[in-house]
Amino acid sequence: MKPFIHDKRNGAHIFDLDKTAECLDTAQKFLAETKKQGKQVLFVGTKPQASLALKELVADTKYFYVDEKWAPGLLTNFKELRKRIDHYLNLKSQFETGEIKKYTKKEVAKFKKDLEKLDKAYHGVAEMRKKPDVLIVLDAVGDIQSIREANVSKLAVVAITDTNADPDNIDFPIPANDDSVKSVRFLVQCLLDSLA
Repeated sequence: MKPFIHDKRNGAHIFDLDKTAECLDTAQKFLAETKKQGKQVLFVGTKPQASLALKELVADTKYFYVDEKWAPGLLTNFKELRKRIDHYLNLKSQFETGEIKKYTKKEVAKFKKDLEKLDKAYHGVAEMRKKPDVLIVLDAVGDIQSIREANVSKLAVVAITDTNADPDNIDFPIPANDDSVKSVRFLVQCLLDSLA
């Protein structure tokens, strides 16, 4: 991240905001083109600051998101994971319609536990029928697994990269603080605006 850092004060790195603005602009242009081509986007942010931004800004849009737990294989083994997602939707439907009452109390308790676990991983991608074309990651270090899978799957990656991140496997790094809720929320809004 050295090329994106302006200075170091009191042990903290300070970003060169001109470079941040340039990178953000490049990422926004790419996403605007992505939107024109009708490509599918997946947002990923599992740490609290990122999760909050996704819940506030992305959850009510048409975009897919992972805000609690990355399901390993979501990009590299999508066909198999789609079966798990369908199982999750089936369980959810049974609880909503009351169909679950046909099982014993013990079975219902087990299904409820399963549903809670599945919900954490799949609630934001339940309607995703195919692999996305672009991955937008809000914490390039914490959600490195999603970036690795995107690289293997040859997906374009846009990511907020803090000073401890490695931008080499990211197509569109955006150097910025990923610990600040305000910073993350601002960047997510900018990215969403370019997809509008």
